[in-house]
Amino acid sequence: MKTTLRFISISLLLGLAGALTAAWGAESVINLINHGESIQNKVKSTKAALDAATQNNNSLAGQGKKITAQQQQLQSAIAAYKQQVADVKTETANYKSTCEGKQLNQTQYKSCKAMNAKINTDIAAVNTALPKLNKQQDDLNARAVKYNHDIQVAPGQIRVADTNYRNALSLQESWLDQARNLVASPAFQPYAKKAGCPNVMQPPTTMGALLKMSDEILVCLKKVVGTN
Repeated sequence: MKTTLRFISISLLLGLAGALTAAWGAESVINLINHGESIQNKVKSTKAALDAATQNNNSLAGQGKKITAQQQQLQSAIAAYKQQVADVKTETANYKSTCEGKQLNQTQYKSCKAMNAKINTDIAAVNTALPKLNKQQDDLNARAVKYNHDIQVAPGQIRVADTNYRNALSLQESWLDQARNLVASPAFQPYAKKAGCPNVMQPPTTMGALLKMSDEILVCLKKVVGTN
């Protein structure tokens, strides 16, 4: 089964919207740090959930092929079993017509005895094979039922995971706007330079750059308030 995922696209050309903060306090910075870390955790967890849902979807495609192949093998085994049953019935009919109720000489008696032994062996083999085939069929049917259910719900699971991840990225983008405004403010700039904050005047243009800048700003904010 092939499921097409939409590419995640959010605005990456972040601007320093609004007036730059004129002053800042340690408590507000700590709150910003805590909020940023919470959002980062949400981004990571929703990304992991999306990856898991996608991997499960890909795995189901392989499971479907495997179940189909096993169904074909089982059908061949059932056909072979039915042929064995038919052969035993033919052997039994031949034995009855040849041996039962007949006056047999020594040679005929030995032949009939051998036929009877083979029939009993073949009947035992058929009787042994039937429970195994039934179990294989029950197990395969159960797997097929579960697969059919999973294949139906998998696309929905991917959509939910994708939406959650998009929402987390949107929160990350909003937080980065707020953090960049703080770092770029005149009152904060001396502390930002001392703590090695990144150049927030150059906005990230890719998702990787956005996440990298978020990490770097968190590190420098912790240095400023002495929590790192």
